[in-house]
Amino acid sequence: MEQFPHLKFIQKLTGKPRFHGGSTTNKKSKENKKNRRAHSNDLSLKTTGIKAEWSAEYAKREDQNLAPIDEEIIPVFLQINPDLLNNLSFDLQSFGIEIISEEEEGFIVGASMEGLQSLEEKINGFVSKVHTTGKIADLWNIIDGSREEWKPEHILSEELYAKWPEIQDDMQYKLEVSIAFDKPLGKEPDPTKQGGEARLRRYREKQIERDEQLILRENDFEEFISHYGEITSDLTNFSDSFACEVEINGKGLKDLIVNYPFVFDVSEIEEVGGVDGNIVDGDAYDLEILPPEGNSPEVGVIDSGIMESHKYIEPAIDFLKSKSYVRGDISTADKVQNGGHGTKVAGAVLYPHGVSNLSVPYQLPCFIRNLRVLNHQNELLNQFPAALMKKIINENEGCQIFNLSINSHSPFRKKHMSSWAAMIDTLMYERDVLFLISAGNIRKPDIRHYLTTGRSYPDYLYEPFCRLANPAQSSFALTVGSINHTEYNDANWKSLGGKDEVSAFSRIGTGIWGKIKPDVVEYGGGLVNSKNGMNSIKENEETSPELIRSTLHGGGAYSKDSTGTSFAAPKVSHIIAELRKLYVNENANLFRALVVQGARLPNDHFRNPSSTIIQHFGYGLPSLERITTNTEQRITFYNTGKINAEEAHLYSLQIPEKIRNQGDNYEILIEVTLAYMAKVRRTRQKTKSYLSTWLDWITSKIDESFMDFRDYALKETEEEKTKYDKDARGELKNFDWKIGNRSDHGSVQEISRNNSTLQKDWTIIESYRLPEEISFAVRAHKGWDKNKEEVPYALTVSIEVLDANIPIYEPIKIENEIEIPING
Repeated sequence: MEQFPHLKFIQKLTGKPRFHGGSTTNKKSKENKKNRRAHSNDLSLKTTGIKAEWSAEYAKREDQNLAPIDEEIIPVFLQINPDLLNNLSFDLQSFGIEIISEEEEGFIVGASMEGLQSLEEKINGFVSKVHTTGKIADLWNIIDGSREEWKPEHILSEELYAKWPEIQDDMQYKLEVSIAFDKPLGKEPDPTKQGGEARLRRYREKQIERDEQLILRENDFEEFISHYGEITSDLTNFSDSFACEVEINGKGLKDLIVNYPFVFDVSEIEEVGGVDGNIVDGDAYDLEILPPEGNSPEVGVIDSGIMESHKYIEPAIDFLKSKSYVRGDISTADKVQNGGHGTKVAGAVLYPHGVSNLSVPYQLPCFIRNLRVLNHQNELLNQFPAALMKKIINENEGCQIFNLSINSHSPFRKKHMSSWAAMIDTLMYERDVLFLISAGNIRKPDIRHYLTTGRSYPDYLYEPFCRLANPAQSSFALTVGSINHTEYNDANWKSLGGKDEVSAFSRIGTGIWGKIKPDVVEYGGGLVNSKNGMNSIKENEETSPELIRSTLHGGGAYSKDSTGTSFAAPKVSHIIAELRKLYVNENANLFRALVVQGARLPNDHFRNPSSTIIQHFGYGLPSLERITTNTEQRITFYNTGKINAEEAHLYSLQIPEKIRNQGDNYEILIEVTLAYMAKVRRTRQKTKSYLSTWLDWITSKIDESFMDFRDYALKETEEEKTKYDKDARGELKNFDWKIGNRSDHGSVQEISRNNSTLQKDWTIIESYRLPEEISFAVRAHKGWDKNKEEVPYALTVSIEVLDANIPIYEPIKIENEIEIPING
């Protein structure tokens, strides 16, 4: 059988990008510079009032039996020019202020570390234009309202904020609390370079100083909490913060929110678990199973344990690597009633299409590492999820793929990335591991409630409660939703949704800060609704996927009794395992990119996507064949690399003349995917602030030469500065990208691919309109990382003939003089 592997994409040029952005000088900031005295007087009055109010309240703390805090550290609420947040043009540290949390529209929750002294000096010097005070023009406002008014709204989760007026002093509350500690060290100096040893020595000294400051803040927080309650988990550290779970009384909660200067996120502890199955009798099937090949990858199944002796699973288990993280229970068995949960998930990794229709013998695709975290009731109890993820990755070296089919039972919080999701992002970037996460499930009673109260399928999916469940909003993880694999209708029951429509239980996007989530979907089953008007909701054998079952509590070895995004995610884990065998030495970004590159929206949605369709399906249903190989009618190029902020990498593909023949008229699909990861900060909001560096991609216009595109995309190469003809370029036609790099571009309105770290787009063009050359630029934009450390990425480009038997693989390969890489 002829092979059509993916081909290595050759980077052609590196340079300094031309971002075509406007000036960061804002009209309001200009007005403040024109009216220095008025602006300075306004800010001075507000700082004086804040200091007076803080001093008066501080004097009463001992009499009110409140926890000790530092009088010199004052919580403040500011508004700065929002244009300056992403490019570090505004340095609050020079004002003696530490950023605690970045909010919408330039608002900042901060802490003055020296009683507002430096800020007052800058404000006073602004009038007489003292050096270094000019940025006061970009300090638009200081909010002088009561902290009781502004702090709870900006720190509490939506659910807890709704309960805020009813908080009782003597009630106990179990909470997750996040504390800012934003003291970046920067990149470690290279001791081999000139002066490097001295710089490294100073770096080590700063490192020790930072560690000491972190210990002081942790001790300060622990002392504060101990006045009202206790910390009930380990402190888990991030680059700019730490988080933990606490139990605290209502009086302490109020003091924590209103007066503790470093807190930026507080929420109630969420319930976490998997989906429940049903009691069934299943069939036995005599299947000849071969163990995985010796070099096959491992998939870590973080779940309720696995029935390791199961005849369909046992050959894939290395028993010595199995671990239980359930406190007080060292067993790694799947003790969940009605067929288990982790066993079904592991089975879906190994048998994504079930077992009853397999040809024999069947060779297992990968090994399974059993990592039990859920108890016998399918619950995560007495565990801080962020700390647990870190522990699992640290203790499971050699395992690079992790399936996480467990979620919170509530939707993700929209403001800050949760500690759970941020830890997953951190681990993926630092350890080059890949998490696959289920989108989360809407419970059947909730679906029935929506239907009974007049919200029909699929309209109820847009209710706030139905958005993705924590940690599915993770920036870097592959999030998987569910669609129906069939439609059902009999005298008494009818399926909710037809074939290839979103499952009735599948939580939908978009993700946090407008990210495209879920990334992809798979067949996780569907639900049926009674026709008697009672809206009884249940699983049905016809609409449920075939899954392996634990027989610990009886029942068959496999059956069709459960549905959920829990069982969609492992089917994509199966695909990742197959990719890992093909690309042994590549990183997680390439796997992310290839999965969505080979995904496609079902039915007519592929040609006519909309924002609601993207919310349901993300980039669509992945095809193992498209992800791993090509055909005579399809060719895929890829490259992985690293890029620094304020740098661009240019690529180009030549299109053979015979494919562009004016006498032919067939449709050509062009697909482009960029995947990248970077360092993250939890105290920030929006993708461009959360990430140390953020990337995007652009392409040439139709009939634009590589050199003309180079001059547009780069303002400077290694050899020369460039210019481009704006008017001439404006006359060229753009490719009609379906999503676009802005929310008002493309066929899909209100969604931008640039908000995501996994950016796919596609266009369909007539063959005779194809240009001789298509060029691409990957651009790295400056985020919060002043050191501009390298960011890893992967770029994939596919060209495919639609609905015509026209061979293009060999002609394009030859035109671009690509040699087939030897993988591994």
